[in-house]
Amino acid sequence: MNIFSKPMTYKEYTKYLMPSVLTMIFLSFYTTIDGFFVSRYAGSDALAGINIVIPITCVIFGVAVMISTGASAYIGEYMGKQEYDKADNTFSMAAISLAVFSVVFTILGIAFLRPIVTFLGTSEKLMPHVIPYAFIVFLGTLPMAFKLFFEYLVRSDGNPKTGLAMSFTGLILNIIADYIFVGIFKMGTLGAALGTVISISVSTFMGLHHFRKNSNLRFVFPKFDFILLLKSCINGSSEMLTELSTGITTLLFNLIIIREYGEDGVAAVTIIMYIYYFFISFYMGIAVATAPVISYNFGAKNNDKIKETLKYSFFTIAVTAVIIVGISLFGGKTIIGLFVDSGHVFDLTWTALKLFTPVFVFIGINVFLSGYFTALGDGITSAVISSLRSFILVIIFLMILPSMIGVSGIWLTMPMAEAVTVLYSFPVYFKKKKKLYNQLSQ
Repeated sequence: MNIFSKPMTYKEYTKYLMPSVLTMIFLSFYTTIDGFFVSRYAGSDALAGINIVIPITCVIFGVAVMISTGASAYIGEYMGKQEYDKADNTFSMAAISLAVFSVVFTILGIAFLRPIVTFLGTSEKLMPHVIPYAFIVFLGTLPMAFKLFFEYLVRSDGNPKTGLAMSFTGLILNIIADYIFVGIFKMGTLGAALGTVISISVSTFMGLHHFRKNSNLRFVFPKFDFILLLKSCINGSSEMLTELSTGITTLLFNLIIIREYGEDGVAAVTIIMYIYYFFISFYMGIAVATAPVISYNFGAKNNDKIKETLKYSFFTIAVTAVIIVGISLFGGKTIIGLFVDSGHVFDLTWTALKLFTPVFVFIGINVFLSGYFTALGDGITSAVISSLRSFILVIIFLMILPSMIGVSGIWLTMPMAEAVTVLYSFPVYFKKKKKLYNQLSQ
């Protein structure tokens, strides 16, 4: 019986879930590792410089996730219907589209490097740290995009452990490379960027090898179906919005905080975002692991398996939220201490984290439901959830809260956005659930 369709105990579900969760955790570490070594060996200004470049990486990952998740939903549905030729064609068409984007983005990024980082809010003091990091990031667009693409698609292929191996190998190489380039050779943000891109490239080649040699999905010369490509992009647009809005939020936070606290404030935002990326990766792992199961059984019309997956997922999200909030509140100082010693940046970051922590109560539900609707091919509902939680409501609360309660309102912006989004996402889920089960029972 196919791994996506067989009934599971909760223990079997968690065992299936673990590779995807670990993959997302390791993925969240890439920038965090850069920040750790840079803060230790190059100082808080270099750490702030990395933060300025985050919106660029968000664009790369955003487009990669859009194409990956959007296409994988259709691939999973085709595989559930035993239409393997269509699955191969969709897979290959998505890969070519992502390659074209990567090449164009690299060319434009290098050509307009200084105007781009200036627009992102860098100061002249931070420019020497920002330029080299951004330059290498633009050069590494292709492997960065395809690492994410392959890690998502191996799950649709039924091989989440391959994604885990890719991510773990890249993580270890990134630690070693950052230690050499940043710690030993004192190359600052340039060394951090080189370490990241080199390690990611190795992971990308591992994914390429899998799909050339060991995959149920095959590279073919695709018949381009631009309607299907557009539908895939629309379906995956919610995940892209999440990535892009993270970059936009970071940009807005930087612009506001730098006026209040200068470069120390940007360093504090950077550490908060590292903590955020790490904890949200647990929820992302749950979402990306269950997405191919939902897609496959939607195509196979297996109602019971979808119900089982949802029951286990919601329980896991609730338990995870309790643990994460506890770690954030009681272990937050220890985590912050990994990046900066006691001082102004430390105190500012700890004050911010205590206000920011409630975000982890609500974000799991929103991330999961957004991925759930994408897996069903309901990209519009997924996009509404993502745009509310990570863009529209963030902008609204950024405009309102700081003016009402001061700088503390900045750190409460994302918790409020997630909390309000839950008031939309849960009712929509229950409304559509009955309709879905009736549809699959026919």
